[in-house]
Amino acid sequence: MMVKLRLTLLLVAPVCLGIEADALAQNRDSARPETKVALTLKSAMETGLRENLTIRVARADALAAIQETHSARSQTRPQVSTNAYLTYGDSPNLFYSAPGVMPTNFLAAPQQGQADLNLTLMAPLSTGGRLNALVKAARARERAMSSDVNGVIAETALQIRDAYYRALLAIERSKVASAKITAVEELLRTTRLLFEAGKGLEANVRRVEAEKADAQRNLTNAQNTIQKALLDLKMTMAARLDSDISLVDSLTFVPPSDDLKANLETAARSRSELLSARQRLAATRYQNGAAKGAREPQVYGMAMLDSSASQTMGAHTGYGVGIVVSMPLVDGGERRAEIARTRAVQERATAELQDIERKVENEVRQAWLDVETASANYRTAQASLIAMQSAYEVMVLRVQNQKGLLVEQLDSLATLTQARSNVAEALYDHANAVARLDRAVGRH
Repeated sequence: MMVKLRLTLLLVAPVCLGIEADALAQNRDSARPETKVALTLKSAMETGLRENLTIRVARADALAAIQETHSARSQTRPQVSTNAYLTYGDSPNLFYSAPGVMPTNFLAAPQQGQADLNLTLMAPLSTGGRLNALVKAARARERAMSSDVNGVIAETALQIRDAYYRALLAIERSKVASAKITAVEELLRTTRLLFEAGKGLEANVRRVEAEKADAQRNLTNAQNTIQKALLDLKMTMAARLDSDISLVDSLTFVPPSDDLKANLETAARSRSELLSARQRLAATRYQNGAAKGAREPQVYGMAMLDSSASQTMGAHTGYGVGIVVSMPLVDGGERRAEIARTRAVQERATAELQDIERKVENEVRQAWLDVETASANYRTAQASLIAMQSAYEVMVLRVQNQKGLLVEQLDSLATLTQARSNVAEALYDHANAVARLDRAVGRH
């Protein structure tokens, strides 16, 4: 009955997993953004982290690591196998159970025919810590894979935030281009009125018309950039490329709440790459312990229930119990070499952890410098915009009162437009720098 139940579970499990996978796929497809969806950064993150294929791959790897832990833990529990033999020969012989079935069994078959059916139980009693170390090593690798999933999620979150911010930057540039067209249209209106009143030159009208055409071209290019940025965002989110999305949020200046020291401490605790490296180092330590345990006596309890029938001995049913102690004496240096190998792997994992610690600290420090630089640039750009706005308003009045030249107003407008664009780029640089600082620290 135990064997039949085990086989049934093995056959049913893949089918259930397949059905579950199909259901998840249907849910994912139905959850993708449809047409005309207004996206906040938060909703874009939620959708992207749910749909991203790279995250699915990482989660599948983590699930495989969980099953490896279950497999290692099964070796510490009693195991039962059933074996059936049907033999015939002109001399006694030994027949072994099929490879891969645990516990193994063999039959000393007598001359002529015999039928045999048995149950064999094996349970570890003492293995020198080998099996427990293997379980702990598998568990550590499982935790490492879980941290790897968090790392992929953090990296994907950074990509989504960057794509969202780039789309917002494109929208801001489009607004700057629209503002310039509005200003140029007003200038064109006043220039025409002066020309029609005989107080201006036709060349001035043509000059402003050319400036309007150039501003319109910039607006068209900006709108094209918006659509491409939205496509990049949908691609990063793994959303439908034909969905019509709009962005709700806007670029704002939000300085980080923690200082450099706090961010370094958070990274040491939370950065997924560090957590993964620490668990992989722990796994190598346990693996080395398992290799050492393999040199110790391996003690197993055994029990067998057997029913056989042969021409020479007739029918017989019986049982047997015992303890088996095995210990390697001469193995050609195999176990010693395995211990040395696992020790070398442990040293390598230690060096990798130290290298990752240095890299993470370097990334946090560089990201912090970028945030500080972006903050200073934003304040400079904002002050410049205020000054350019005042200068342009003064120039407009001078030209309207015929105390300034048209070309001076156009130059002032170009400078004001550039100042507005600089503020938008400074906001994007700061938002992106904060996002990269969060990634370096381990937040998402």
